[in-house]
Amino acid sequence: MESIGFIGIGKMGRWMAEHLLNAGYCLTVYDTNQDATNDLQEKGALIAPSIFDLGKENKVVITMLPNSKIVESVVTGEDGLLSSMNPGGLIIDMSSSYVFLTKTLAEKLANTGLTLIDAPVSGGVKGAKAGTLTIMVGAKREYYEKALPILRCMGENIMLVGETGSGHALKAINNYLSAASLYATTEAMILAKKLGIDLSVALEAINHSSGRSFSTQFKFPTFIVPRSFNSGFSLDLLLKDVKMVTSIAKDSKVPIFLASTVEQVYEAASITGEEDQDHTEIIKFLEKITNKSLIESKELECEQQV
Repeated sequence: MESIGFIGIGKMGRWMAEHLLNAGYCLTVYDTNQDATNDLQEKGALIAPSIFDLGKENKVVITMLPNSKIVESVVTGEDGLLSSMNPGGLIIDMSSSYVFLTKTLAEKLANTGLTLIDAPVSGGVKGAKAGTLTIMVGAKREYYEKALPILRCMGENIMLVGETGSGHALKAINNYLSAASLYATTEAMILAKKLGIDLSVALEAINHSSGRSFSTQFKFPTFIVPRSFNSGFSLDLLLKDVKMVTSIAKDSKVPIFLASTVEQVYEAASITGEEDQDHTEIIKFLEKITNKSLIESKELECEQQV
């Protein structure tokens, strides 16, 4: 089968890369943290000594990196993919990158015979591990069709959403909605608690009513009520996506009032909270400023015993 390079073996990239191996692809991986590649090497992946070497040996390279600046550095930096990949090569950026930087980078690569498409994902670590990610692709249809068999190894809901950059834009918009919904739900549950309404009763009623959301149906009962806070997606990464939406709106000259408030809330939570917070720990920020715990320690002990 076709050989693929994969750059960025993080919490999600590790599982996405493994799915490609399981599908039979010859996979070469690279990460600045060499320890992150050990499991994949044991499963048959090749470890590239550098980005340059990875690009030289593969016609298709996937990037799964924290932000646009790192993607740009990997692609156009000294000994990057631009200097090593042969014309006709395809770069699939599955990172959460900034739409306008993606467009600029794609245009630059097109002048050298390389193609960049964006295919950011939604579904978190759980979806990456299960191979059930939603993948939003920004590309011309011919390149979407070329990438589709590869993307199907990592996700279930794969869609072409527009030209290059569109996937990154829609991913940021989706995560903004997720952040806004989670915080609105957090405020509502704190208020319900203050009024003496049992949390489980409130959630059940809302989940049968018009106020239901992914936050009430999944995030609260799974990560917040048991206070496990282990969704696998950090608060700072969600904040980054919200900031991306406010920047996109500003660059597009579109007023987007609520996003600015949501950004400030998550910024405050990031500054005042502990390091490496899970995004579901936004509840702790509101508990702190309202001096009201959503679940008392005795209640949690009872629930855990049950």
